[in-house]
Amino acid sequence: MKRALSSKKRLILLSGFLLAFLAVFNASTYILYVRAKDHLDAELGERLRSVAVLLTHTVEASKSGVSEATGIDPDLSALLHTIKAENLLSNIVVLTPEGRTLVDLANVSVVGETNPFIELDLSAVTLARSGLSAYTSLYRSGDIYMKSAYAPIFAEDDEVIGIVGVEAGAAYFDVLRALSNAIIVVDVASLIIIVALGFLFYRQSLSLDRAQAAVIRGENLATMGRMVAGIAHEIRNPLSIIKTSAERLGKKYGAGDEVFSYIAEEVDKLNDILTGYLNFAKAGGQERRPHSLQKIVQRCLLIVDQEIQAAGIDVISNLPARNIMILGDDKRIQQAVLNILLNAIHAVPDRGRIEISMDVRSKQALVTIKDNGAGIPRKNLREVVKPFFTTKEHGSGLGLSIVSTIVEEHSGSLEIASEPGSGTEVSIVFPLAPKS
Repeated sequence: MKRALSSKKRLILLSGFLLAFLAVFNASTYILYVRAKDHLDAELGERLRSVAVLLTHTVEASKSGVSEATGIDPDLSALLHTIKAENLLSNIVVLTPEGRTLVDLANVSVVGETNPFIELDLSAVTLARSGLSAYTSLYRSGDIYMKSAYAPIFAEDDEVIGIVGVEAGAAYFDVLRALSNAIIVVDVASLIIIVALGFLFYRQSLSLDRAQAAVIRGENLATMGRMVAGIAHEIRNPLSIIKTSAERLGKKYGAGDEVFSYIAEEVDKLNDILTGYLNFAKAGGQERRPHSLQKIVQRCLLIVDQEIQAAGIDVISNLPARNIMILGDDKRIQQAVLNILLNAIHAVPDRGRIEISMDVRSKQALVTIKDNGAGIPRKNLREVVKPFFTTKEHGSGLGLSIVSTIVEEHSGSLEIASEPGSGTEVSIVFPLAPKS
């Protein structure tokens, strides 16, 4: 559980870091986009204002070229059209201070009429009337964003006698659109890379957890091996003496008295517990040879046959006729199968049923032992293979732990499926022996 929480914390921290990084990255790209838009908008406004101021000098130099009565001089008209084309303008207007049209190259209004731009660009026109050049904010005309600028025309006494207005489309929106698309592509690519790196980091984190668990497990087994070896040496000899003494006293003084047999039975129980600890701490490394899995299972059935008969358990054996050969230590494999069989025997009720079957799948041999016992609660399914976990009153909690250790030694796997009230199905998987 501790390792699972560690992995979960790493995942939460990683997710938080990635989300923070994406938020900062997206905020920075948005700020970049806004700054670029504001900069280009200001650049266009300044350019249009400069063109408007230039045109005021052109109109001032040709004072007789524009009037409400005669309209625009042909030479001035040609010059204004040239300036319009060279500066990519949509329109050039020349207005009276009151806003009546003197020149409108786009023919939006006729000479003498109030120009419609007066209402649309009132702030910039008002500044031009007061003698200051100014440009408008962006406005939309159809699908195109436009911008205008206005500059005053001065008489010799610095009186404002007219206004020049220029209008152009905001072509930089194409640049902004390209920039926006590039930002989106970079964002998506960054997201994909970050997710991929996060996935790899998480995989490495899980691998690290498993490696740490394996190291801890190995250290625990080594420590337990040393501890159990000492216990076995110190306890087994006294136990043997106690059992022998009880048997002799029973023969001499207590013929027919069950008390002396109880002593021997309890000594045997202590010996069994001690053997369980020794088997759990026992490391693999024995010589591995090809063995018949059927023969190992049949040998286990013979060992527990007397106990099965005494309990009246019905054993259904579905073993294939052909030999299934696996590579390993037959004594250790026998111990694993025997532990599962004993668990099943202890789990089933009187006159219960145990089914044993074998199968081959993907170069692996599968032994399944199924009982109709009380089953295992779901909350305990992951705990039953942990050392010392038991729900039995006198159990050591090492049976399935020993099985798990043996299976791991043989590069196999242990599968447990159970439902309370529906029995338990335990499968052990071993790699097949390579063919000669």
